[in-house]
Parts: sequence; C-alpha cells; structure tokens
Amino acid sequence: MISGILLHMLYTLALSLAIASHSPSPAQRIDSLRPDDDVRLVALRHASEIQRCYETQGLRVNPGLGGVIEVEVTVAPSGRVEGANVSASALQGLGREEVEACITTAVKNWRFEKGPYATETIVYPFKLVHERGSVINTRSS
Repeated sequence: MISGILLHMLYTLALSLAIASHSPSPAQRIDSLRPDDDVRLVALRHASEIQRCYETQGLRVNPGLGGVIEVEVTVAPSGRVEGANVSASALQGLGREEVEACITTAVKNWRFEKGPYATETIVYPFKLVHERGSVINTRSS
C-alpha cells in the first residue's frame, strides 16, 4: 500500500510536469505545428489540381494507375511552401513519374495560413483511384 505522503508527492510531481509542459516559455512562443484542419483545408482547396495531375498525366497513359502517394511538404512560417517531394508512392507503371512530378509542382505553389509557426514538414497522403477519377484526401488527424 502506498502511503498518503508518497501519493501526495507523486500527484504534485505529475501536476508540476503537466503544468510545465503546457506553459509557454519566452523562448517557446512559436507553435511548431499547424492545426490539422488548416492543413486539410489547403489540400481540399487544391484537390482539383491533384485530380488534374492524376487524370492528365496518369490515367491517359495508364488507365489502371492508382494507389496512395505521400507528399512531404516543407512550409515556412510565412505560409509559403519551401519544398515538396514524394516520400512514398504505391503508383506503378506508365505515368507514375509524370503524376508524381505534376503533384509536387502543384504543391510547391500552395499557400498556407501565415502565423506564429516554425518551419515544418508535413506529410500528406493522397489516395488516387480510377473510380470516377476521384482523388481522396486520406489525412485523418
């Protein structure tokens, strides 16, 4: 059985750690993560660009092309995209390289909300499926 004093000490330590982890220090004024909803909204605004890349660069030459592609996006505090590249791709066959190049070019022109954010890298997955030529955003959280 844990004594009351030990329990009180553990509770105090846990509470102190919880408060310390949520208290911004003067050097920590920059938030390192953009809200997922903001990231999703940017991708949704540009979904037609991703779909155009898939249809014109991929499906025209390979009607069976499909799969998940993950794009790694580096976003500056200003909201400008500093870089984009494919970090993983399940696309195979003709059109794969063209679709990947088209998508990364499109993403490099995206703009995110300017704010108190550090430069960060976001990995955004897109599921490219031939079913009615749709593009599904698969970022879930």
